[in-house]
Amino acid sequence: MKRLISLISIILILLSLFTSCKKNEEKMELYYPLTEDFKSLDPQIATDNSSKLIAYNCYEGLVRVNDKGEVVPAGAANWSVSADSLTYTFHLRRDAVWYLTNTSKEELSDDDATKSDLPVNFDSRVTAKDYVFGIKRAVDPMTGSSDNKYLAAIKNAQYIIEGKMDVKELGIEAVDDYTLKITLDYADPDFLYYLTRLVAMPCNEQFFNACKGRYGLAMEYMLCNGVYMVYRWSPGAVIRLENNPLYTGESKALNDRVWVYYIQDEATVPEKIKNGTYDAGYVSAFEKHNFEEKKGFGITPRSDVLWGYWFNSNTPEFAVTELRQAFAGTVDKTVLTSPDYIQNTTDRLCTNVLTPAYDYTPQSVPYDEAAAQTKYKTAMEKSDDISASMTVTVLTCEDFADSVKKQIQIWQKVFGIDVKIKVETRATAIKMMNSGNYQIAFLPVTITATNTAEYFRTFMSDSDYNITGYKNSNYDTLINSLTDSMSQDEENDVYKSCEQSLITYGVVVPAFTEASYFITGQNTSGVYSFSESEVYFRNGIIS
Repeated sequence: MKRLISLISIILILLSLFTSCKKNEEKMELYYPLTEDFKSLDPQIATDNSSKLIAYNCYEGLVRVNDKGEVVPAGAANWSVSADSLTYTFHLRRDAVWYLTNTSKEELSDDDATKSDLPVNFDSRVTAKDYVFGIKRAVDPMTGSSDNKYLAAIKNAQYIIEGKMDVKELGIEAVDDYTLKITLDYADPDFLYYLTRLVAMPCNEQFFNACKGRYGLAMEYMLCNGVYMVYRWSPGAVIRLENNPLYTGESKALNDRVWVYYIQDEATVPEKIKNGTYDAGYVSAFEKHNFEEKKGFGITPRSDVLWGYWFNSNTPEFAVTELRQAFAGTVDKTVLTSPDYIQNTTDRLCTNVLTPAYDYTPQSVPYDEAAAQTKYKTAMEKSDDISASMTVTVLTCEDFADSVKKQIQIWQKVFGIDVKIKVETRATAIKMMNSGNYQIAFLPVTITATNTAEYFRTFMSDSDYNITGYKNSNYDTLINSLTDSMSQDEENDVYKSCEQSLITYGVVVPAFTEASYFITGQNTSGVYSFSESEVYFRNGIIS
């Protein structure tokens, strides 16, 4: 009998192990590629697409955007707005907590006085004070947030951002642990949407101080309140997101984990989506046809790519306005032969993704060789870096190499200088351009802005997204003049002036628009995206 019982026990143990293994194998996992390495996951200062994408899935603000682009409750269960639209009162979820990893506890424990001041009895509740601290951090000029302009409508925010007022004067108040009041200087119809941005995420002051300047730089310096938490972070390789077991929001993740990989060779991404290695990702219009040929792939277009000649104002030569204008004034668009995947020719700086509310045809810099030669001579008088013996290099990719060579011949004839071409793969060329390693580039730029004002702000002198390096105080003043009290016509006049300024001063010569495409795999559904930096996995499932 004992032997029989022992045998039965062994069988039950084996069955238990088998069941456990099977259950583990059935965990739902998503795989996603990114072509930029993860830098800082501090939501107040994250700038690159990869870091923002991770942060959007690991942090949750007062409100968030759902798959339809609607603003819905998140950290706040509900809210009210005063009759004059100047006071927002948020009532927070009382069950929301921070996920503090064991790694963080060990690294930041106060057992060792030399490490930090994080208390053993750390209060893990997400309270109104966390939102106050996070938003004050964002507008504090010492933080260096590039997105703090989203919060400019908050009372005194603009003065604080400009360093003219102490951050203590910001119009935000924790009425109690679960009630937050935000007062505005002026009514902003987009204010709730702006609160879905990373810059408005909560930040626990105790944990932040315990990190001693390392907040968001490694897994042990992260404190997540979103639907996922970072379980593994291998710099230059992968981040593993786990379904946050402490998350109590209305919409929990439908999957167990997400693996986000840093892929250095962007060209491999489409094939790996097609063969199921990745469950979703972005591809160019050139690659889209590979997915149309097979059934089951989700294909969502984003008309967010602008091709043109971009001039790098961070270089000594093209910092001179007259040199940019000289080159822009001798761009012959008739020599541009576009591949089939290019949608439209354009003289506009805006693409469809911005859905500008105004109808406008900016005045292109007219083709005029004599005027360009005069501009060139003026540029030489202004800068010793510009001479008849200098060399200029144009960066482009294979698809437009022949067209760019024809344009180079025009510049060589008009200015009598040596103009070279540097041809790289599309992915390599874009990386070079994004790092500022170019003088002139004929390349596509993906626009991640979601509204017109946000897009034009990317060309401001202090913008981290200003890949052209353009600096113009008058342009900055123009953008900063935008207020909610303006009529739509007045706003449109500002946008028209911005667009015309960027073309007139030779920042870019627009040529074509192209769509990028968000692809979901044949067996994948529920993953949604608004841009390369905003991909949400919470509803993602594998069928």
